[in-house]
Amino acid sequence: MARSATNVLLITTDTQRCDTLACMGNAQAISPHLDRLAAEGVLYEQAHTSSPVCSPARCTLLTGVHAPVHGAIENGIRRHEHLTVFPDLLKRAGYTNIMIGKTHFGPLPASFDVHRPYHDGPALDAAPGGFDPDPDQEARHREARIVDAAITEIDRVTSSGAGPFFAFCSLVSPHPPFQPPGRWARAYQDRPLPPVNYRPGEEERHPAHIRSVLGLLDGNPASTAFRNRHDVTALDGERRLYYGLAAYCDDQIGRLLAHLDRTGLRETTLVIFTSDHGTQLLDHGFLDKHNYYDESWRVPLIMRQPGRLPAGERRGFASWVDLAPTILGAAGISCPTMQGLDLLHPGEDGGPPPRRCAAATLYKSCAVTGRRWKMEYYMEEGRGRLFDRREDGTEQVDLWDSRAHRQVRDALLHALLTWRADMLDLQQLQAMTVDAGGPIAKHTARHTHALLGSDAERRLDEAVARIEQ
Repeated sequence: MARSATNVLLITTDTQRCDTLACMGNAQAISPHLDRLAAEGVLYEQAHTSSPVCSPARCTLLTGVHAPVHGAIENGIRRHEHLTVFPDLLKRAGYTNIMIGKTHFGPLPASFDVHRPYHDGPALDAAPGGFDPDPDQEARHREARIVDAAITEIDRVTSSGAGPFFAFCSLVSPHPPFQPPGRWARAYQDRPLPPVNYRPGEEERHPAHIRSVLGLLDGNPASTAFRNRHDVTALDGERRLYYGLAAYCDDQIGRLLAHLDRTGLRETTLVIFTSDHGTQLLDHGFLDKHNYYDESWRVPLIMRQPGRLPAGERRGFASWVDLAPTILGAAGISCPTMQGLDLLHPGEDGGPPPRRCAAATLYKSCAVTGRRWKMEYYMEEGRGRLFDRREDGTEQVDLWDSRAHRQVRDALLHALLTWRADMLDLQQLQAMTVDAGGPIAKHTARHTHALLGSDAERRLDEAVARIEQ
């Protein structure tokens, strides 16, 4: 591959809500560096994670397929290791692969040339006794050390001429515990926070799937801890630490972006920023994710490469399943069995974005959202929920049983379950299919080898577009 090939820097955070960014609509948010990145690139206003929980989403990032295909349908479940992972394809194309920070996608592919791990746990080398305004504490925080390592390894690759590089800078924050260092512990002390979106008793009306995963079912000893934590005043300080920690992440990302500017890598590097999922922070009555509410499912996504992508452009839908095809697209390669869509080339060509909806799975459930309608479906319960995003932005009115919305519900349910039923391990299927046997077998083989991993995704997109018209 030519030396002028595009470098790729993927920056992710863990558990970052969209309302931690001013460019995503919260004017009180402290996010100057990510706001600048959005002003210089493309921001997706309706980006969604492929699964609103860490490991399933990160396995999708690595493999480019949804959780039912890679197998890690919830935390604590391993992914299938036979699937192609995008760093392997980059390595074959001449890239040096750098992994810094949190993985949580199972075994590390051997195609990563550099691995500097940092995991959950105390954010500082020595847990602080209270929050110290000393700037040295900021430099000792885990996120600072992750960024330091990313800068060091990028410099090592570029100075050796071993590029192009793919660098994955995977921050652990603002995942709890909320320990913003130094001045960031008080960054939101006098700032208004987004109002909590909760109606008393709401958690009792959640689908059994959500209540079971979150420990809210009767008889579960964890349920009391959840039910007694609806005192917003008592948790105000914890929420302020969360937003302060997100602001500290922005500050550290700013250091990394400034390094690209100083070293002349700005124009030759595609920068992608996103987060694996959000979190509730008491919205809808609980503190975790594992649900399809916007606070957990919707995520920030920004891409920038000057001269290749337009500056200051806002686009609609994207999904975490699109990240691997997009990164490969930057390298001029592709993997036809991956399910996601390449977001880069429509962006640089000025054409329409490839998505008008996003879909996701979580354990034994699935969901789809377009601009107006959001539907969730829970297999074991045989029912779901339907929200009108235009009229009910807080997702408080479930229209599943509404007679007036039955036609929309049934059309969306058919589209969603067709998508879910058509979700195949295409890589394995094609590997096991031979062009032999009788005429029917040969015809089937030709059809199978012509399939693309993204076929079901595109059909769902077309169906949702028709429904929303």
